[in-house]
Amino acid sequence: MNFGSLGKSVHQAFFPIKFKNEKIENLHTFISQNDSNTESWYIGGLLSDFIDIIKNFNREDIQYFFETIHLWDSYHLVVIADKLLDNNVKAIVKYDFGIVYCKIFCLYEKLDSYFLIDNLEIAVNRYQSKPNLTMLIDLTAKIQLLFQNKQITKQQLEYNISFINTLQNEL
Repeated sequence: MNFGSLGKSVHQAFFPIKFKNEKIENLHTFISQNDSNTESWYIGGLLSDFIDIIKNFNREDIQYFFETIHLWDSYHLVVIADKLLDNNVKAIVKYDFGIVYCKIFCLYEKLDSYFLIDNLEIAVNRYQSKPNLTMLIDLTAKIQLLFQNKQITKQQLEYNISFINTLQNEL
């Protein structure tokens, strides 16, 4: 264990994060407690519990999530994004989590967003999302930043810009 993770653990023990939105609080608690075994989430187990937490999210819940996104551990954001790609989640939830995935991608703290960019198109298509122009601009800027910082290849840049242009043409 390094000093950074030790300090973070001590800080979380003495100053736990509290949210004013019960659904977001429940999601944060659940993800924090179950982040070490995400590959073994399945229907009838932890994946069902995750779905039960998010299936009734509404616009206000999502807005609050993004207002408080700075309080989230970046790994937990990746866990959430990963689970939003699960077919079982899409089959049950009502909210457009493709847009949520896009926003997580744009706001993700680390420049190393390889996992998130690799599944951006899948998330948008799975939820049949219709990102607005502002979201498309944010996505383009993030993709260009990743390329400038040599986090993605020119081929990935061109592919994702082409995908965004397709979405823009659909507006």
